Amino acid sequence: MTILLKVKRGLPYTMDPDDKPSFEQWMNRIDLLMWKHRGVSIYDLEDCPFRDWYDDRIRPVRAANRALKRAGGDSC
Repeated sequence: MTILLKVKRGLPYTMDPDDKPSFEQWMNRIDLLMWKHRGVSIYDLEDCPFRDWYDDRIRPVRAANRALKRAGGDSC
């Protein structure tokens, strides 16, 4: 059973150049996605290298999927 979030086909892995959220705003986006689609907080999952993913400009939905995968989700 797949527990990962659906990502629109063709959506790039990195954020758009004009999207410049702070780290806290970016984490809030991920947490909102998780609450909305899975009913859990990112803080309920095991530790992940979120700061590294932020520095790599990974989209929040991709970061959420990576966190879910580390928590035992199937691969895309």
